[in-house]
Amino acid sequence: MTNLVLMGSKQWSSCVTNSTLIDSALITSNCGKIQTMKLLLHKSMKKVLCAQVENLFVELLFSFLIIPLGTFVRLTKDNSSPVGIINLYDSISCLGDGNHLKSEAVKTMLLCPKLATEYLRVTELLPIYEGNTAPGHFLKEQARFIVSDDLEVTISQSLDIISKFNTLGVPVGDMEVLEVTVGEKEAISLLKASLTSTSALTDSLDLFRRKQKVKPST
Repeated sequence: MTNLVLMGSKQWSSCVTNSTLIDSALITSNCGKIQTMKLLLHKSMKKVLCAQVENLFVELLFSFLIIPLGTFVRLTKDNSSPVGIINLYDSISCLGDGNHLKSEAVKTMLLCPKLATEYLRVTELLPIYEGNTAPGHFLKEQARFIVSDDLEVTISQSLDIISKFNTLGVPVGDMEVLEVTVGEKEAISLLKASLTSTSALTDSLDLFRRKQKVKPST
C-alpha cells in the first residue's frame, strides 16, 4: 500500500499499525470469488477513512448500478433495507395467490428479476448472473483506485493519504492499515449498505475484520 500511505516517505512507518506496506498486488483472484484490499482506518472512531483497490473491486461496485430492485431485496432482505421496497416485495406474496397476478411467471419476474441480456458478468461475488452471461468488464485498463467510505471512486493519485487525513484532524497514531479479503457475504453487505448508508465500508467493517488476511510470519 505504498502509494496510499508512504509515497516514498519513511516517516510514517513507525506510526502506522500493521505497516508492512509493500507495493504488491492489492487485489487477488481465486476463480473471481476472493478479492483482497487495504483499508485505512480511524481506530478510535472505528471508521474506514478510505480503501485502496484495483479493478476487480471497482467492477463489483459498478455492478450495483445494474441490479434490479427486486434482486437487491432478494439478496439483502432484512429490517435495515429500505422499508418501501421491502413492503412492495412482501406485497407480491399476498397478491401472488393465483387470483390477482397474471401468472406465476409474473410473480417470479417481480421477485427474482434477471439482468438485461446486454449486461456482462463482471464479478463472481454476487449471485446475479445467468449461466450464459458473457464475461466482460466496465473498466478499460488496469488501474489503482481510492474508494471513500461513501463509495466515491477516484483514481489513486500520487499523494500521501495519511498526511491528507492528518491535515483534516485525524492523528497519525490513530490510523491503521488493514488488509482484508472480500467474498460473497461481504459483497452483499456492501450492496445493502450502498442503498441504506453513507458509510458503506464502515458498516461492513466487522465482516471485513472476521476475514482479515493473516500475513505469514517472517
